[in-house]
Amino acid sequence: MKFLFRMLPVLISMLVFSSGLAAEEDVDAYIQDPCSEEETRLPEETYSSESAEVIFVSGGIGYCESQAMRNAGKDYPLELVFVQKTASGENYLANIPVKITDTKNNIVLDTVTQGPFLLAKMPAGRYTVTANLYDEVKTHHVTIAKKHQRLVFVWVRDY
Repeated sequence: MKFLFRMLPVLISMLVFSSGLAAEEDVDAYIQDPCSEEETRLPEETYSSESAEVIFVSGGIGYCESQAMRNAGKDYPLELVFVQKTASGENYLANIPVKITDTKNNIVLDTVTQGPFLLAKMPAGRYTVTANLYDEVKTHHVTIAKKHQRLVFVWVRDY
C-alpha cells in the first residue's frame, strides 16, 4: 500500500501531462496540398543516344512529380523503380546508373536516373536491365510485349 501512495503523484502527473500533449496534436499536419498542373507534369521524354527506338523519361523527385510518374507508368512498356531499404525504412533513390541491353548484348539505353522512376518506350523483345548503387550491381531480365512491366531495384543497407 505504501508503494501505491508513493507512486500516486507520479501517476497523476503522467495523466495530466499526457492529456495536455494529446490536446495540442495537429491533426492536419500530414495533409498534402493539391498538386498544381505544372507540378504534375512529367519531365521531358528523351531519345536514347544508343537506340533511336527507345524513348524514356526519368524523375519522380517530390510528392507531385512522383505521383505523376506513377500515374504515367502504365502508359510505358517498362517502368523501373529504385529503392534502398535501411533499418529506419525505405528511401527512393536518384542518380542511379542504368544500362539496358538486348539479347545480342547491344546497349539500347545507358543513362543516369533523375529520380527514383524511369519509364521507357521500347520495341518488344527480351532485355537485361542493370542498375548500380555504390558498386553493387543489380540485374533483372525482362520481356517487353504488350503487357506493362514494372521492375523494382532494391538495395539493402545495414546500419
